[in-house]
Amino acid sequence: MTAETEPPLPASGSPAAPTASPAGDVRAAALTRRKRIAVGMLAVAAAVFAVGTWLRITHPHWGFDLLVAMAEAAMVGGLADWFAVVALFRHPLGQRWIPHTAIIPNKKVALGRALANFISDHFLESGEVLRRVEQFDPGKRLAAALANPVHAQTIGKFAVNVVPHLLQLMDSERLHRFLLGLVREQLQRADVADLGSQLLEVMTQDRRHQALLDSVLRDLGDVLADEDTQHLIASKISPQLWSVLRLTRLDDAVAEKLAAKIIAGISDLISDMAEDPSHELRLRFDDYVDAFIDRLRTDPSLQQKVSALRDRVLDDPALARYLRQSWIQVLDWVRDDLQRDDSAIAGKVADASRAIGDKLGSDPEVQGWLNRWVLDTLGPLIDKYRGAIRDFIVERVERWDTRELVRELELSVGSDLQYIRYNGTAIGALIGGLLYATVRLIEWLA
Repeated sequence: MTAETEPPLPASGSPAAPTASPAGDVRAAALTRRKRIAVGMLAVAAAVFAVGTWLRITHPHWGFDLLVAMAEAAMVGGLADWFAVVALFRHPLGQRWIPHTAIIPNKKVALGRALANFISDHFLESGEVLRRVEQFDPGKRLAAALANPVHAQTIGKFAVNVVPHLLQLMDSERLHRFLLGLVREQLQRADVADLGSQLLEVMTQDRRHQALLDSVLRDLGDVLADEDTQHLIASKISPQLWSVLRLTRLDDAVAEKLAAKIIAGISDLISDMAEDPSHELRLRFDDYVDAFIDRLRTDPSLQQKVSALRDRVLDDPALARYLRQSWIQVLDWVRDDLQRDDSAIAGKVADASRAIGDKLGSDPEVQGWLNRWVLDTLGPLIDKYRGAIRDFIVERVERWDTRELVRELELSVGSDLQYIRYNGTAIGALIGGLLYATVRLIEWLA
């Protein structure tokens, strides 16, 4: 009459059941023990019924009648509850003809769908999830976590532990050749002239380049205004001027003075250009830049020259060696720093974490913005993936091995279900006694 006599159900084509775990063994032992108690109670009721029936026949007495009635009702209640409990998981005594048995195996798909619908409708309902997230206050909690020195140090240590693995990947010669080849291919395919024209157009929009020109002109004007610079330039120019002026029988002093005048005039011109945004030469500079941008777009010869220059640069082995050596130096510095107890990288990461946490913690407006961003992001994601989660649960339950599903459910709730058998036997005995007393009362009144 016990569930242990039930033959195993056939597999449903799913993967084999995993081996039992120690926790599963403990639950199985507890279930077996409680099943034996339930069987023992039934055996006691049956023994009392047999002995009471014999005594009632050989020594008629109302007490034996009461004992038999209680034992009979206890057996009925215990057997009925045994049938109900076993029918949840398998066919009682292996009799498949009995209807509405092996409910869980037969309803596995329906149970999976019901479980998926329950989780999706009650746990993944958008309003409820967002309300919980809002109560969680992620902005404030993130600020507290980042500002916590212990967490900041943990983040720094995490960086120290993770970065070496990234360095090992980035220091790979194969990865270096792959990335270099990828960049080379993309640059060779790119229209450098057109990209250059677009970049220059963005830089010169609304005469932004004039700000750079202002800086250059001011710096150049300051350099030319310096007396030492003027003497240096004059010393370079005057010999050339004197070589011409000596034909006119002028001496070297005149050449030096003339050179100084030329330098002063150039300095004045540069100062005028720096101070006057509408200076003629600056306007010509604008026209030159516009013309150059147009040539980059339309002049095939200039485009060809730019492409040829690009190819020469890319084909030069020195470029690849330089990039490789620079990259190795950077990686070596990072690797050496991470091996130190007082790693600068770890310290900077921890300091950045605390700084971000302190700043975020003192700015409720940013916290609110972060919370709104989380809510606005989660809302559509929940609606989008809730159906996918439901389908995943259904599909996963369908793929479960039926025997393993039944076993896990029985180990999880079977021990508690045995109390139904206990109660059925005990309450059955109580009800049997009450019914016997009721019958005797009716007979006495009649």
